[in-house]
Amino acid sequence: MKTLVVLAHPERQSFCAELARRAIARMQREGDVQLLDLYAEDFDPVIRPSHFPQRMLAARFEPMVEQAHQAAIADVTPDIARHQAALEWSDRLMLVFPLWWWSMPAILKGWVDRVLSTDFAYGSRNLDGRIGMLCATAETKSERFAPTDGNNPLHHIERGILKFCGFKVAPSFVAAEIYDLSDDDRRQRLSDFETWIALHLASRAMTGTSS
Repeated sequence: MKTLVVLAHPERQSFCAELARRAIARMQREGDVQLLDLYAEDFDPVIRPSHFPQRMLAARFEPMVEQAHQAAIADVTPDIARHQAALEWSDRLMLVFPLWWWSMPAILKGWVDRVLSTDFAYGSRNLDGRIGMLCATAETKSERFAPTDGNNPLHHIERGILKFCGFKVAPSFVAAEIYDLSDDDRRQRLSDFETWIALHLASRAMTGTSS
């Protein structure tokens, strides 16, 4: 089992970062693990024309057209080549991030824009055969993550990104009301998270996939 953990939090001492460390430690019991810490490596989340020196269209910049062209000629920028190689290597993906404005931080959204690119993650090919899981921290109340009718705040990421790119989507883990947790509560959430991973990500027969 080969797991890729992508962390998108600017504070290394955050509870979010600790969840990533726990995920790495737990999944190392199942196989190899790689970490992509987007803030630590100062990942550039902005799609720029300069990323495409061999342009398909000279008159105007169409990112998806240029991504498809790069895929066809196998000429992506070194940072994206490294991240895409890590994805191809993996069979498990965990995205760990704080929920800001009901979505992922801009650096992680930019990672999706640049790394899960046309004709790599969707289009003429995708990332099927892999399992993806979201792990989020949130200030809001935990009951807001319970609905399964499409109103779950993470549903657009689970379905609109992971499932769209071919992943089987494992149930997301959310540490909600994060600012109100006592030390004992935090320790319990970390223990719950390790159990969650064992059941939904480390298991060879994944259960409870998201719709």
